[in-house]
Amino acid sequence: YYYSTKAIGVILKTIVEMIPENIEKIYITLKENGIPKIEFNTIKSDINDLYAGNLTLNEFYYLAGIGTDVSKISGVQGRYKKKFKYGIKPSLETFLNDPSGFFKYRFGLSGWASYNPWSGATVFTGLEGYPLNNISTVNEPLSIPVRSDIVLYKKEKVGMGRLLFDQIQKTGHELYGKISAGYLEVQYAGLDAEIAKPFFDGRILSGLSGSIVKKRDPDNPFKFKADDVKDFYTTAFINTRLNIPEIDIAVDVKAGRFLAGDNGARFSVSKFINGVVLKVWYTITDTSDFTDEFNKGYNDKGFSVSIPIRLFTGADSKTVFHYSLTPWTRDTGQDIDHFGTLFDFIGRDVKILIDKERKMRYR
Repeated sequence: YYYSTKAIGVILKTIVEMIPENIEKIYITLKENGIPKIEFNTIKSDINDLYAGNLTLNEFYYLAGIGTDVSKISGVQGRYKKKFKYGIKPSLETFLNDPSGFFKYRFGLSGWASYNPWSGATVFTGLEGYPLNNISTVNEPLSIPVRSDIVLYKKEKVGMGRLLFDQIQKTGHELYGKISAGYLEVQYAGLDAEIAKPFFDGRILSGLSGSIVKKRDPDNPFKFKADDVKDFYTTAFINTRLNIPEIDIAVDVKAGRFLAGDNGARFSVSKFINGVVLKVWYTITDTSDFTDEFNKGYNDKGFSVSIPIRLFTGADSKTVFHYSLTPWTRDTGQDIDHFGTLFDFIGRDVKILIDKERKMRYR
């Protein structure tokens, strides 16, 4: 379910007639990829009173307990675990305002498969096919081409976007850790690591992240690019998010070393509207290491929109369509395309946002 609060409501509605007479205390733990994220507890008599109309939803919630500091479940054996998953969806990518043509695009299908061998672990591969593809450019890659050579990768009609192993761990005190290794995205392979923790019931998220990667060969998805301007690219960031549930806005700051070696910060503001997320960002970095005129003094900027597929299918799902647009393809203020971040994994499953969304529970 897109909303965890709605999932709790569905579970309550399912079990209300199944609870044995000798059971009074009820615990519900929601997990994602085996990682406990939310623990909800109530008593059987309150559930009965809720569905009998003797308690309002707000009264029921007030009497119940809900927390996000759960890190393990003792003495409980999981059943019916779905370890293998796969999916496919249409994919449209655009490349605009190039001297060779204003509107370039590629349209096709993006497929993926994953295997979860144990809690928090994922083996993932993503394949892409674009039978309709006219992306090309007459522009040459710039002085430190961490992204200005993206067309070399996007012009291919078939590609392997990712092939990686990812592990997420949650310890006590809501401390999360994450590491990914492999072909991390279409241009880069290597290691990516992150730690994060919510504070003040999730009002603030804070963490550290970094990566060491090598550029992939655009003509062979399993090889590395020869004679690149750098043997390895490294990033290192301090990450902060401020959640403002009163107006459904999140403000993010990512400060540190970006992919080309430029130091600075990216500021972004996201607006949440019934599952749709609108985002704008602006990056300020030191561009003195660039020798070309296009990157020097340039501040990366853009906007994106994420639309949950549930708005179109009528069935609940966490799958989203994502589209982003920047005015120019430059190399300043760039980061790798992460296989998810801990801030996104934590998402709206923090106390301050759960309190806001509690009315999503089923009656």
